[in-house]
Amino acid sequence: MLGTFVKMKREKNKKYQSILLIIFLGLLWIIFNQSGLIKLVQLNNEKQSLISEIYILEKEEKFIKNNIHHLTSNLEYIEFLAYSKYQMVHKDEKIYPHNKIYKIKDKKILTNP
Repeated sequence: MLGTFVKMKREKNKKYQSILLIIFLGLLWIIFNQSGLIKLVQLNNEKQSLISEIYILEKEEKFIKNNIHHLTSNLEYIEFLAYSKYQMVHKDEKIYPHNKIYKIKDKKILTNP
């Protein structure tokens, strides 16, 4: 009687061990296969980085469109850029480099008065 009880207990343990082994292998397969949890986490991280990149590019596009609008319609803005960025001056405007006075008579021609 005791022998049959021990055999039944060993059989139950083997069943539990085989079930646990199948569950463990299933979990490993779910985690590490091509469409598993690790791949899902990687894809979510990539998605977040792409969303942030899209946001940055949209802001840059809005800035560029705003500049295009100003350059096509706002003469004061164009004049401001000419003065500040490209250091251009109006015709007959005096400039003072190196303690000498120069007068612009024609485009980009400097003459001493």
